[in-house]
Amino acid sequence: MSRQSSFSDKKVENQNNSKNVLNFDTSISISKTGKYSNVIRRFRSTLPTLSELKQYVAVILCGLFLWGTSWFLLKDLVLPGGCLFNFTVMIVMGYAFGHTLERYTTISPVVGMTLMGALCRTLVPVNFLENPTADAIDFHLRRIYPVIILTKGPLTWNWEYIKSNSVKVFSLATLPWIVECLSTAFFTHVLLGFPWYWGLHLGSILASVSPAVVVPTANALNAKGLGSKNQIALLVGNAGGLDTAFTEGMFGVINSAIFYPSAPIYRIVKALLAIFVGIGLGVAWGVLADILPDHNDLYAPTIRTLHIFSGGIFIMYAGGYFGWGGVCVAVMVCACAAGTRWARRDWPTNNNPVAEVFKLLWRIFEPMLFTLSGYFLEVSGLTARDFGLFLACIFSALLIRMLTAFLVALANGLTIKESIFIAITWIPKAIVEAVLVRVATDSLWAEGSTAQDKWIAKQHSNIIVIAIILTTLLGSLGTTTLGPILLSRDTRISPAELSQPRSPSSPQSTDFVRANSTLDSLQYIDAQ
Repeated sequence: MSRQSSFSDKKVENQNNSKNVLNFDTSISISKTGKYSNVIRRFRSTLPTLSELKQYVAVILCGLFLWGTSWFLLKDLVLPGGCLFNFTVMIVMGYAFGHTLERYTTISPVVGMTLMGALCRTLVPVNFLENPTADAIDFHLRRIYPVIILTKGPLTWNWEYIKSNSVKVFSLATLPWIVECLSTAFFTHVLLGFPWYWGLHLGSILASVSPAVVVPTANALNAKGLGSKNQIALLVGNAGGLDTAFTEGMFGVINSAIFYPSAPIYRIVKALLAIFVGIGLGVAWGVLADILPDHNDLYAPTIRTLHIFSGGIFIMYAGGYFGWGGVCVAVMVCACAAGTRWARRDWPTNNNPVAEVFKLLWRIFEPMLFTLSGYFLEVSGLTARDFGLFLACIFSALLIRMLTAFLVALANGLTIKESIFIAITWIPKAIVEAVLVRVATDSLWAEGSTAQDKWIAKQHSNIIVIAIILTTLLGSLGTTTLGPILLSRDTRISPAELSQPRSPSSPQSTDFVRANSTLDSLQYIDAQ
């Protein structure tokens, strides 16, 4: 009996073990299936929706019709192998690569677009910008980009926030800029042998911050209650926008003082006066954009858009022709004055019809700007030593800038972690740098330019493109990765709300959140 009992006990035990193994294997297979389904679900969420596909088809059709029409004007230049055909294909590739990179990573599309232009310049043996027509198109596009960018940003500035936090905003917009500009001049003089005026010229471009790269992340964090106590998203956006205005004024002064033929003192005085002339002109022009046409006119949005755009184009060409570089601040001041006056009526900031038009225009011109700017990276004559020195100049000045931004933020009452986050958001360099990537070669003296000047102008473009790619990459990754760690959560936001993105249509509980909901991913485009 004892043997039979032990045998039966072992049989039962083996059966139980087999059931356990079966259950364990089943759980493993279910777990694996669940993981696969999650991966598939995430992949599907990144695919274009039906609405997006229809939009892409419509845009492609428009592009094909425009391309077909251009043949009647430009003939072989727009056929495969022609310089304008290559020009267009590169822009389309830049757009596709940049936004694909954005869809599947946290990297700004600016990086992909600029990188695509640089790769095309390196891998394709023919430089299509050597064709006078293509070069002229790129040159004149760089008179249009600033109007779109300089108008779009100020239409979204929150002047109530700026006025109530003026010291914080203006100190963060100006002090890091000044420090990086001077640091760049110093390091390029010491490491690369640039004359001081060339170093200041380059520094006035590289010192510009690009909040458009990091504001979407700051807004997303703010929607989850991160950094909302000290209004970090508003601070980054508005201080970055004013940094752009400061860049425009100072670069105009420096560029005019260096390159326009006249007595040096006259050039400097004229450039400084141009800033004040631009401010006065912008205010008058913005008020006029509010008065004419009548606010209730059916065609007011269209006429006001044309009013600002056409005037901006005129200012850009006139300022360049007469050497009044700083006068371009009129474009920003006009948009700011007009947007502020419109907001007093029934056109809310950032949600008015004119702002929507300029957002659309930026979506069209953005891939042109960055892809064509990346094309100015010429690595054929660039040695490893030169590249290392370029990186040393860029990042040495950038580290000093970040330290300055950190100290300024700390002095204005932000916590240590918030100050570190502000310093990280001050890393990216994109729009101003892209617009001005060829300004050195375009501004060279027709007579009297030395071999060193021509070499510096060429390296000027290389340094700018390298800075765009690397700093934008680091800035976008840094804010996305470190933002949730560095920014504290508003205690009014529950953990459940924090774990899920807030619906844009959901009602907001406070006036601040309601005002802040006007910030979007295309706001605060700084540049020019």
